[in-house]
Amino acid sequence: MSFFRLWILGYINPVKMVDELQAKPAPHWGLFAQLVRALLDAFLLYLPLSLLGMVPPTPSNLSLFPTEQYYGTLVWLSPIVLIAELLMQAAVIHVVIRLSGRHSSFDQVVNIIGMAALVVGAVLLVWDWAWISIGGVDQYFLGYSHLAISLWALAITVIGLKRILAVPVWLGSLLALLAMPVALPFAIMFMRSPL
Repeated sequence: MSFFRLWILGYINPVKMVDELQAKPAPHWGLFAQLVRALLDAFLLYLPLSLLGMVPPTPSNLSLFPTEQYYGTLVWLSPIVLIAELLMQAAVIHVVIRLSGRHSSFDQVVNIIGMAALVVGAVLLVWDWAWISIGGVDQYFLGYSHLAISLWALAITVIGLKRILAVPVWLGSLLALLAMPVALPFAIMFMRSPL
């Protein structure tokens, strides 16, 4: 099955997507999925915002990059940040699984999280542009809505951990929830809301 078909399967049948993912090269497909997601954000969200001359609602935390030009900075910075987030989340999940005395594969965890991030990240991109186009919400509403939509990625992650690594659903759910705030401080440092 091709990468694109596997991606689309994540919308139609996440369980089948996970089953197919198990046979794909790991961590290659997960890293590639996160890179595709990052490039979608970079070129279909941050680049247009930069070209439109928009400014993030919160100031830059990095003095090297002025707030007025920060969306332009995110065109090249967001892929680096999103790949780093993926690796941090996968590392925490992998370590906790190993500490619980179970078998784990860091590579498979990267594949699972990366594909889940792509499936949900593409939806978030459309979601963001829908709200940008009507101009009806602020960064806080957008952030909360992202968290709600990200529950879908959490579900895919739990399915993947269960079917690929035989992690019990209760532990997979706990790990998927734990992985979200692991990368959050890092994301807050670098990323900015489109509204």
